[in-house]
Amino acid sequence: FEDDESSFCARIYAKSMLPFVLMTAAVSFAEVSERPLIEGAVEQALQVAIECIFLIEFIARALAMPCRTFLLDVYNVIDFLSVLPLALRLQRGLSLFSSDGTCDMGCSVLVGTVPILRLVRLLRRFQNFQLLLKAYFLAFEALPVILFIWAILCLAAASALYIVEPRGNVPTWVTAMWISVGSMTTLGYGSAFPVSYAGQTVIMVLVIASILYTAIPLGIIGGAFSEVWHDRDHILLTQRTRKRLKQAGYTARDIPFLFQIFDENSDGNLDIEEFKRMVEFMKVGFHGHRVVELFELFDEDGGGTIDDREFVKALFPESHYEIYGGGGGEEAE
Repeated sequence: FEDDESSFCARIYAKSMLPFVLMTAAVSFAEVSERPLIEGAVEQALQVAIECIFLIEFIARALAMPCRTFLLDVYNVIDFLSVLPLALRLQRGLSLFSSDGTCDMGCSVLVGTVPILRLVRLLRRFQNFQLLLKAYFLAFEALPVILFIWAILCLAAASALYIVEPRGNVPTWVTAMWISVGSMTTLGYGSAFPVSYAGQTVIMVLVIASILYTAIPLGIIGGAFSEVWHDRDHILLTQRTRKRLKQAGYTARDIPFLFQIFDENSDGNLDIEEFKRMVEFMKVGFHGHRVVELFELFDEDGGGTIDDREFVKALFPESHYEIYGGGGGEEAE
């Protein structure tokens, strides 16, 4: 149930949830339209029924993955947040608007957050979203310094603008900052702009400098995503395997012992048949060609065998040194 490839029923469920969640988002958007299809308590009862289904699904996921890190998964947190409006609806007595017919704070929260939370639930269905996140994490190593310099440019331009512009046009430093940010992002709202020649010169220099400078972080992010996309199959399979192992309750320290158990000829390696038996025993939901793909992922040299070191290093790199130490000798006790 937790993984859409773990069984036929899970696969059917995953395919049916996509149109269902889209329908529920459309219903929540429609509740504040000029001519809603369903009004009053009936419409709110429908919303409560939808959120009850989400609650049942959340509980089922928690039971299917009895892991201490269940709520550390961002998708499970999103599922939990999408259930919270149920308590607010019940507290309001199945009425969206207040007693005087106005949309109060509770109404605004329901109208403003529910459709978004329901749509965000669909991120679980898009595996490529993981690639986008990984690309941003790779690029983030270089971004802090770049963003810091970007902020310095913006602050310097705002200060210069505040000095040279008449107070009637730029009364506060915040206004100068607003003009600088709008210019650097090339949005230029037009609500405030420099009127003096000196102020216009500052903005011209700022726009040219920011356009040239913005190309640097965009290039870094684009390069990171290109690298991730090129290796997408490897990354997605590694992430899925790591997730399934954690869901099944396995840790990095369990892997060497599992390899010893299924290493029938005691040569320190597993061939494809031994690996298949180990994966079947672990009950992590991989079958058929997926097991072969997983084996080939770890068999980088194409020798037809893998050892526990390769397995742990690929899936749990942060634990590899703890288990084996820095050398290439026998397993650390």
